[in-house]
Parts: sequence; C-alpha cells; structure tokens
Amino acid sequence: MASVESTQLAQDTELAKHALDKVVEDLAMLLDRPLVVERVDVARSANKVAGERQVHIAFKLGVTIDGVPQHGALLVPLAEAITFACYLMMMTDEVVTTRRMDKSLERGTKDAMVEVGNLIGGSIDGAFRDLYPKRTTIRSEGCQGVKPAAAPAFERTPGVDLIVARAKLKLHTFPAYEALLMLPVIPSTPPPAA
Repeated sequence: MASVESTQLAQDTELAKHALDKVVEDLAMLLDRPLVVERVDVARSANKVAGERQVHIAFKLGVTIDGVPQHGALLVPLAEAITFACYLMMMTDEVVTTRRMDKSLERGTKDAMVEVGNLIGGSIDGAFRDLYPKRTTIRSEGCQGVKPAAAPAFERTPGVDLIVARAKLKLHTFPAYEALLMLPVIPSTPPPAA
C-alpha cells in the first residue's frame, strides 16, 4: 500500500510541478519580470482548500479528462493577482508597488486579470497535453475573489480527489508568497471506449 501511495505522490508531484513550471515560465515572459517556483508540496485532498489570512483571487479552470468535465483553480493572494494585471498593462514598478495595496479593482484591472486567467488556463493545458496527450483539455473559467479561509466556488465531481500543490513563488523583487493549485486526479488509464 505504501508503494502505491508513494507512486501516486510522485506522479501527482510531477504533474503539479510541470503545470506550475509552465505557468511560471509563460507568466514571466508575458510580464517581463522574473517569476520562480521556490518550493512545491503536493498532497491529495477530498476537499477544496482555502487560502489563509488574506483575500485571494481564484483563477478557475475547466478540466476535461477523458471527455468528463471537472474543475480546478489556481489561488494567488490579491496583491499578486493585482501585480500580474498591472504588469500585463505595462505599468512601472513604482505604480505596481502602490497598486498592490488596492482593496477594490477598477474595470481595467479586472479585464487584465481575466487575460492572466486565460494565460494560466492555456499554460496548464499545454503542460497536461505534454503528460497526457489527447486525454485532457484545460480552459480558463474566469476569476473569483475569495475571502480569507474560504475555498473557491467550483463544482466537484463526486469521488474524484484533488491534487493540491502548495507552491512558494517569488515575483520580481516582491516577497515570496504561497499559491495553491487544485487539479482533479487523472486516472492512470483512460476508461474503455464505449
């Protein structure tokens, strides 16, 4: 049993790291700022997880596995989501530093966050296709503000655990932060054709 669990953890870790590496690589190129993954801890969970101590933005994901629609999300603290949006809008470091403290978002920032979400969905789609060709598709399902200690709103498929990756990321000169990636577990073999 321990061997099966360690194999599952290794596969889940590979998937989560590959997805996060692709997101970080694509975002860093788009934002023209260094963004790195410093650490990733992965586990399975029967429940969605919540960000702690602060408001987060959930970049929600539609995940189709073997033709079955499911859902996931990438949660980042509000300040980091604002930073992504501001750099996408080509704001200077000084303006971004000030805007990171915003508690309400203007229309342009919200629109830029939607574009960041589209990039995140496309990046994770590419990562999944590398590992599971022709079995998966991922797309953005928009953004959601999430209160501290609340989980994002997305439907769960009964009986399907989530891969939860707690990643420590660092963007440019800003302090490192925790991002939470939640993705449905992908069965090791596709279901038989009907």
